[in-house]
Amino acid sequence: MPEDDFPVEIGPSVLEVDVLERSDVDLVFLSIESWGAATEFGQFSSNLKIAPKLRVLVRPEYHPVHSPPGSYLTDLYLTHLVRYGHVYPVDGGRQAPVPSAKALIPMLVERHREIKAFRSLNITK
Repeated sequence: MPEDDFPVEIGPSVLEVDVLERSDVDLVFLSIESWGAATEFGQFSSNLKIAPKLRVLVRPEYHPVHSPPGSYLTDLYLTHLVRYGHVYPVDGGRQAPVPSAKALIPMLVERHREIKAFRSLNITK
C-alpha cells in the first residue's frame, strides 16, 4: 500500500507498522531508492511480524551478492537475504541481466498466490 493512500491527518510512521503487521498482509515490497526507504528497511527488517513479509528490491550494485561488502546497508541486505531469502536485484539496465521492479513484483505476487493456494488445498497431507 503506497504511503499516498494513507490519510493525510495521520503520519505514515504511525500507520505503516500497524497496517503491515496485520495478518491479512502477506507481502511487503520495499524498493530502496532513497534514504527514507533505507530507513524503513532498517525499521521493518527488525520487526519480527513484518520482516518475513518483506521483499526488498535493490539496484544490482548494492545487492550483497553483486557488490563488495563495506556499507552498513549492504551488510543489512545480506543479513535479511540469509534470514528470509528476499533481496532482489532490479533495474540493472545493461549492468547486469536483472528484471525491472515493475516486472519482478507481479512475478513474485503470482508465485506467492500459487503457493498459498496450494498449501490451503492440503494436497500433500
